[in-house]
Amino acid sequence: MDIIKLRELLERELASAELEPLDEEFYKEFDSLIKALEFKAESSRERGEGVEERLSLAELKIAKELITEIVRVRLHKIVDLAVKGVPYSLPEDERKIFSILVSFIGREPLNVPLEERPIERKVEVEIEESKSPIRRAYLLEMDIPKVMDGNLNSYGPFKKGDLVVLPNDIAAILLKRGAAREIKISM
Repeated sequence: MDIIKLRELLERELASAELEPLDEEFYKEFDSLIKALEFKAESSRERGEGVEERLSLAELKIAKELITEIVRVRLHKIVDLAVKGVPYSLPEDERKIFSILVSFIGREPLNVPLEERPIERKVEVEIEESKSPIRRAYLLEMDIPKVMDGNLNSYGPFKKGDLVVLPNDIAAILLKRGAAREIKISM
């Protein structure tokens, strides 16, 4: 799977009133593509290849936007099928959604187990960090050009001697390369 195949699938989904057939492994293959692109960007970042890193991050962003649009279009079609009560050959993840929708429309009880979501744990971690009275700042040991994090947020440019607060991933790289020193600020 690659961005070209995702783009072609989106075009077919948009052009057809019917669901395009998907391989049972489609969503797993997409997850693998995302992991590969994230790894490629991280490897480029660690090697100091800024252009390659930005290209990988842009490719990652495009892939995520394409899958979001594909899922949006497919969900509309799945809802239409559920309203009509028409079963369709769907990948397992979409079959689950279809079954839930059919049960919901038929006013049947839903047996959907509530699972702890990783996103909830992430929120808890952020709350814990925000309660901490210690902030981390970094004293730069050299001039640093404009840099981007994994979310494509830009930081800088900075001059030698600047005191800055940076995301952990960027700070870790600067510390590793001796471009910054960590300063603890108590509040």
